[in-house]
Amino acid sequence: MSATITHLSANEDVFLGVDVGSGSSRAALIDATGKLLAIHSTPFSTSRPAPDYFEQSSDEIWRATAASVKAALASSKVDPVRVKGIGFDATCSLVAYTAGSPETARPVSISPSSNFEDHDRNIIMWCDHRAKDQANRITATGHEILQNIGGTMSLEMELPKTLWLHDNMPKDKWASVGRLFDLPDFLTWKATGEYLPSRCSVVCKWAYKAGPGSEGDHGWSADFLRSIGLGEIADDDCRLLCGFGNTSQRVHFAGEFIGGLTESAAAELGLLPGTAVGGAVIDAYAGAIGTLGARTNGIPPTVNEAQKRISLICGTSSCHLVMSDRPIFVKGVWGPFHGVMLPDMWVAEGGQSSTGQLIDYLTKSHVAYPKALEQAQSAGPKALSIYEFLNQHLEQVAKTRKSCGYTYLTKRLHMTPDHHGNRSPFADETMRGSISGLDLNSDTVDGLAILYLATIQALALGTKQILGALTTAGYTIETVCVSGGLSLNQVFVKVLADVLQMPVVLPGSGGDAAVVVGAAVCGAVAFESKERGPGSSMEGRLWDAMGRLTSASEVVQPSASNGLRRYYQAKYKIMEKMQQDQRDYDDIMRQ
Repeated sequence: MSATITHLSANEDVFLGVDVGSGSSRAALIDATGKLLAIHSTPFSTSRPAPDYFEQSSDEIWRATAASVKAALASSKVDPVRVKGIGFDATCSLVAYTAGSPETARPVSISPSSNFEDHDRNIIMWCDHRAKDQANRITATGHEILQNIGGTMSLEMELPKTLWLHDNMPKDKWASVGRLFDLPDFLTWKATGEYLPSRCSVVCKWAYKAGPGSEGDHGWSADFLRSIGLGEIADDDCRLLCGFGNTSQRVHFAGEFIGGLTESAAAELGLLPGTAVGGAVIDAYAGAIGTLGARTNGIPPTVNEAQKRISLICGTSSCHLVMSDRPIFVKGVWGPFHGVMLPDMWVAEGGQSSTGQLIDYLTKSHVAYPKALEQAQSAGPKALSIYEFLNQHLEQVAKTRKSCGYTYLTKRLHMTPDHHGNRSPFADETMRGSISGLDLNSDTVDGLAILYLATIQALALGTKQILGALTTAGYTIETVCVSGGLSLNQVFVKVLADVLQMPVVLPGSGGDAAVVVGAAVCGAVAFESKERGPGSSMEGRLWDAMGRLTSASEVVQPSASNGLRRYYQAKYKIMEKMQQDQRDYDDIMRQ
């Protein structure tokens, strides 16, 4: 999928962003004012050989990345010589490789269904839940480092997956693993040949210690690795993790120049060798970079004002990122992590697993989905997407049922949205979704539309629960900056504003493009960092670029209706009671 957005002025610098999501690799080009010049997306596959197993190929992802970059260049007619910097972001998936350079190293299979022989499957996706037992074992150590991830090791992080490989691969297969990367760091290694991982990746997903103190206090904890059964990695100075040891390198800030494109990477991407590459970030953090500094009415926020904004990146899953100038710990919320976005700020990360995936699942598995899809495709001169159709159909159902508005169609239908576990604020992967209020009319297109609405409301109520935990701990949150695919859904955005009773800021680049634009902002910082020279301070660099290159397109205000506020307050109480009821059911079944 390709789109050309605008034309480029003569001799203007251009910056490239690459965003590797759960199912596609996107490339976007922006100019020196932040205007989006072109964007292209290339899909790649996911293997699901068993329940809770999600596997991908790094070779396929790199090919998709190269295809997207070349297509974006072609559609925009940008001369590669004008591309001055590149920023990468990706999901926090685990990549297994042999040791060596990008030209000599090879993928290593992580797939037990192929007896670890299918090396095209060398990525354990972020949403893969095979490492449940390993995550529980790590949590049971009670190590102090767990304080920075809400007290519980998530099985979506990299160490449980690494421990699973250690426990389950045949010894000769395990011995062949020379490097384990977080996917963003794999991309910068592939581009530059340098083992220079990002602070964002290693701190947020690898339990790497990096605070505002001296470098001597930084690194992986050897005693922690030994306590969880990875002592051999500690004994080798942790070089297996991302390719560098505790004693030889330091991690890099978002966008900080780490090297230029190699000859081979440049040829594959259609760019010039030596083009500046910046420190990568996790995809959610790219979304925050693309939104938290957005100008409203032409004025960028100050850093202090931005601390009252929360970035909600809602795609396949949802992440909630909030900054602070001091560490604030919240049970069930990841962080606070120091320097993982702005060098001098802390970031806390809440999240909901598989949110967009949940909407797709409940919509497409509904018995009335084929009929609704047929109606959407024949709705007028231009076919509607299924969600555009359902949004419009909700208005019709409300009129037919003489409701005060579509919001109230779910008065008897309630949901908890934890179908893939609860990431925040409970950090409980065993929680499951539940629905109350189904009837024998639920199998119609009307029933599908109402179930779809109940799902959106449940996700917004889950976000309210996360924000409640953050504000109780000491954060002040007044505005939500939203990006990702769901930010294009008008019903979702309005429900979110009404449930939270906060304004929702939409990015000027378009909600679905904000993440890859955030990566491109890192590309601009990479070029500036390169120009300033080795060892130059990164303080203020990224924030200045965020304010210069991003803007808001619209601010959606919450409804002032007291009746609607009371309605959502009641639904929130019901959701909390349903969550507690589920715990009670589990207790009964354990007896």
